[in-house]
Amino acid sequence: MSTFAVKIYKNTHSNKPPAIHLPSNLPHQELMNGELITVAQELFEENGVLVINHLFSKELISQFYQGFVARYQTYFEDQDYDDALKVGDKRQMLTVDFQEPFNHPTVYGNPLLLSLMKGLLGPDFVLGSFGAVISLPGALGQHIHRDHPPLFEDEALTLNLPSFAITVVVPLVDLTPETGSTRLWKGSHRVSCEQKMAMKDSSIPLLSTGSCYLMDYQLLHGGTPNVSNLVRPILYIIYYRSWFQEAVNYEQQSRLSITQREYDKVPQSYKFLFVRQREILRANHSLEPQLRQSPTQKNFVELTSKEQAQQLKKLAKTVLPQYGFKQADVQLISHGDNTVFSVKGSRMLSLETDLGDCPTAPNHFILRIHRSHYLSPAAIESELHWLTHLHHKTQIRVPVPLPTLEKTLYSSGQVLGISEPRICSLTGWVKGRSLVDLPRAERSQPQTLIAIGRLLGTLHHHAAQWSVPGAFTRPCWNWNGLFGKGAGYSDDGDRVWELTPQPYRRLFESVSAQVKTVMASLGEDKEQFGLIHGDFWLGNLLIHGEDIGVIDFADCGFGYWGYDLARFLNDFSTDPQYSNCLDHLLHGYTQVRTFPEAQLPHLKLFLAAQQVTLALWRVNRAQDHPDFRSTLVADLEETAEAVDVFLTAFGA
Repeated sequence: MSTFAVKIYKNTHSNKPPAIHLPSNLPHQELMNGELITVAQELFEENGVLVINHLFSKELISQFYQGFVARYQTYFEDQDYDDALKVGDKRQMLTVDFQEPFNHPTVYGNPLLLSLMKGLLGPDFVLGSFGAVISLPGALGQHIHRDHPPLFEDEALTLNLPSFAITVVVPLVDLTPETGSTRLWKGSHRVSCEQKMAMKDSSIPLLSTGSCYLMDYQLLHGGTPNVSNLVRPILYIIYYRSWFQEAVNYEQQSRLSITQREYDKVPQSYKFLFVRQREILRANHSLEPQLRQSPTQKNFVELTSKEQAQQLKKLAKTVLPQYGFKQADVQLISHGDNTVFSVKGSRMLSLETDLGDCPTAPNHFILRIHRSHYLSPAAIESELHWLTHLHHKTQIRVPVPLPTLEKTLYSSGQVLGISEPRICSLTGWVKGRSLVDLPRAERSQPQTLIAIGRLLGTLHHHAAQWSVPGAFTRPCWNWNGLFGKGAGYSDDGDRVWELTPQPYRRLFESVSAQVKTVMASLGEDKEQFGLIHGDFWLGNLLIHGEDIGVIDFADCGFGYWGYDLARFLNDFSTDPQYSNCLDHLLHGYTQVRTFPEAQLPHLKLFLAAQQVTLALWRVNRAQDHPDFRSTLVADLEETAEAVDVFLTAFGA
């Protein structure tokens, strides 16, 4: 050992974890002292836990704390978050973005920690997860648990294995009897689940900032109550063996969040820690220099619909490895606004997501390649967060978003012939038969319409009750979103109107003016306006047994509750029993929530509005999609006839 006074507390005959007490003036190079590393490794292997006092400077941890509060204070409330995992009473687990001030190599690349991990996890270990757990004032004691179930059905095999993942816990505030800490059972990483651990065999390390403790991923532990008036954030850094893939703790958030820019800032000597992130970033960006088109090559918009779909199928196959597929059967379902593929194949076992009781086809998935130059990655991710919330918090059957290897909810890919990267997302395949395929008499039955109304009411009820995350962003289907800047489901509505030929434009403008007046009178308070499906029609409703599910949330956004109802009624607008259909729908809807009466007189105008918005969408898509170009004239004529009917017969 060096001449510096490093104190070792083995605590062999105590419940306390072993501890290494470093002097505050220990030179950085002394952290690589071979004798110190050997002792630390032996203590951890035997006990599954190790406290290291004064490993980091208090000034650095103070910077971390200030940065954490500034960036993540929005999570200091006891509520559900779609990008954080609730891990107990008033406790949230979230991923911390790997950026200033947290991208500090003296923490994630601390020489003592890295030397320890090399000996405990093997030379090819990686930084697997980086985040925080927040315990709010008043938090009760957490349930006792291990951070990962046994790797094998024969638990004895796991108990005899060396560590496969190790968590380094770095408190951002002093851990005191008031703020609380973590109750630990040293040696419990070698104890089977059937063996009972008494509370008297546990201990609670109380640390000042700058200290940390290491836990084997199989160690029994649980957070203690926070009886102070302070939020207790702890930073966690989890190192994995090279072959280990986390299987449980990251349903709602990514394991590690790092951008290309931040990866580039990582010193070369530490880049090995991010080898998995490097592969993902390469998958997203490495093709770009090769994707310059030759002068003789057709632009994507000049290809036939079949040729476009073929190019996009190539892209689909390049992104599937990001979701854990080694082989898969990929078949085109539709090449419309988005391009949708059926994917059949097995993903890596550790990537399976809990699909609950939702009837899904095993090893059958949907891959969407999202339209370019429209919704941002953040907006697409927001849709997927909403679907995740609906899956976990309701009984509604919806497509369940499935994560990539890095637990991101979307991927990005590009191939030769497509000039820009495309955002892709994967969901489970929802079983069922589309209602549009049912005989008209069957889908018009009162009990079916009542069930559909109840489904829509339930969807709106949960949307109205949901605490929308701060980063959530989706289109707004008010007048501006439908007829103004967002006209044609675009970000350049003026251009779409200019491309719309006369006399259709004059007719559509008259509908737009009426809608603008009505929407202004309704206002946008929560009684009238909220998060709607946006494309709630027969084709997006799937019946399985007696249950009806809903798919295709690509147009979900903030709009009038009646707009969703009107979208469904479009399929019944010429039905002689239209009024009865509406009555049955409302009967089901009002079993769940009250329908805004102020919107009832305007449903038929909403029908006309939807016909026009869809026509403007076709005008927009005709600019880059051959199928839309070939049918545009007939589509506009059909829309004009329908709108005339709405505005005259219905007196809208």
